Amino acid sequence: MRDRLARAIGTGKGAVRTTTGAAICAAWLIIAPAALAQDGVSRTELNRADLTGSDTMEVIVSRLEVAPGARIPLHTHHGDEHLIVLQGGTMRAPNGQEIPFKPGMTAHFPKDQVHGGMTNIGDAPLVAYTTHIVEKGKPLAVPAE
Repeated sequence: MRDRLARAIGTGKGAVRTTTGAAICAAWLIIAPAALAQDGVSRTELNRADLTGSDTMEVIVSRLEVAPGARIPLHTHHGDEHLIVLQGGTMRAPNGQEIPFKPGMTAHFPKDQVHGGMTNIGDAPLVAYTTHIVEKGKPLAVPAE
């Protein structure tokens, strides 16, 4: 299933690591404030702290909500991103493939991996909690479109 989603969003075989068999690349879920300029996408930062033992990295925990019809732009991060879906739904990948995002689904996006480009085609918001382990002083996300 991971390979199917990787092909759908063009990230390549094995680019996404998930922790559940039904988990699919949740590429749309983590975005920087600039990328959140899209109508219907909101990210609320819940906590930010230095990564223990590092002078250059920090951990950011956020709540992400994607309204029906909203699209997450393609983007990357200056570090790893992890997420868990709280309220699921269906997303449409750039190639038109419809992909279910179920509550409890998890995903990991390594540093500099392009992800996103998905649209919420459901009738309710998708909600996820995200954790970024990123370089301090750099934008949370970098647009890749």
